[in-house]
Amino acid sequence: SLIPEELKVPGGLGLMASLLQAQQAIRRTGSRLSRQGTREYAPVPGAQGVSTGGPPINDCMGCLNVLRSQMVLSVMLIFIPIGYVSHFVGMDEPYIFGFNFLAIIPLAWLIGKCTEDLAAAVGQMLGGLLNATFGNVVEMLICVSGIRNGEVSVVQCTLVGSILSNLLLVMGTAFLVGGISYKVQTYSQQGAATQCTLMMMGVLAIGLPTIYANILKQEEEWDHMVAVSRWASIFLLITYGAFLYFQLGTHRALFEGEGEEEEEEAPDLSPVTAGILLMILTVVTSFSTDFMIHSIKGTVSKWNVSKEFIGIIMLPIIGNAAEHYTAITVAARNKMDLALGVAAGSSCQMALLVTPFTVVVGWIYGKDMTLDFHSFQFAVLFLSVFLATCILSNGTSNWLEGLMLVTTYLILALIYFFEGSGEGHELSVLA
Repeated sequence: SLIPEELKVPGGLGLMASLLQAQQAIRRTGSRLSRQGTREYAPVPGAQGVSTGGPPINDCMGCLNVLRSQMVLSVMLIFIPIGYVSHFVGMDEPYIFGFNFLAIIPLAWLIGKCTEDLAAAVGQMLGGLLNATFGNVVEMLICVSGIRNGEVSVVQCTLVGSILSNLLLVMGTAFLVGGISYKVQTYSQQGAATQCTLMMMGVLAIGLPTIYANILKQEEEWDHMVAVSRWASIFLLITYGAFLYFQLGTHRALFEGEGEEEEEEAPDLSPVTAGILLMILTVVTSFSTDFMIHSIKGTVSKWNVSKEFIGIIMLPIIGNAAEHYTAITVAARNKMDLALGVAAGSSCQMALLVTPFTVVVGWIYGKDMTLDFHSFQFAVLFLSVFLATCILSNGTSNWLEGLMLVTTYLILALIYFFEGSGEGHELSVLA
């Protein structure tokens, strides 16, 4: 079968474990499906320089295989030099923003692919750490660039928006598309409950400093809230590290699916090539994100939209667009544990890893990046997690539940689209 089998994990913890495994399986699935659907690139047995099985004959063929596997994203690589040129020649800021926005989408895909091939060669523990770190490197780079450019509100909105897009848009679309072909789809109920619990912990960590800052509106209390946010972020990072150690170390047997070794596909790139490309792509992406963030102010003014719309609705699209597309594709083939592993698992990773990481980066740069995400953003996040928890409570899904999640996301998008864009009118600065 071209589609990986569902990850069967003892004790019903499949979904909890499936983020790293689902990312691997989904990337392999997307590569196989793309190659199957592109006849002219099918390997000819015995042809010179073409492998009939196993890894590619060399890294050049491996790179060619990667580019052929996603032709649309490969074509979008042209926006990388265009984005750089637009910045250095001083084009209007909306053009700089748009070109670099489009450039980051294929860069995120290539970073994911290089990470996957490198992780396949370094073992389970280190591979899991690589996937956890570089799986969100684009979001991290966007947040670091935002902090360096003083766009703290955009950074906070991007963090909230990434969680919302995973929980509402990606998961809702997966339910909707899958429900068109299957009346009822099933997934691990106990695993879903675990993910929801982790998400509630993340919401609690964000909500308490937000409520604290809004109730006690005094200068000294703000200083206390900054300190609380920073140390709470340290605790969250420790907790996420402990979860990775639990998953990849002490309780590794709970998270290994049956027949997982049979599903492994040989990587396209050697470890050295994948590592070098990963470093190069990370540097290139850091410049693209910096150019994009630097052009936000002019873009907001020209487009007459709010920073919240850009941060919550637009920027989360670019981090995992390719992976989310394939997650929706496997949902259409009734592989809901894989789809949910990315949708719900990525939300937890954003809440428990990327958010505290961003606060610590703000601490290093001397910026007041805190867990005070404004009361409205916290209310949106809390209600969205509550809605997702209710829908995931029974271990089954259908197209109507997907429609409800997508509709909720569209309502939020409308609110932020019509939000005032003038100076001092955004929700992030209104009391």
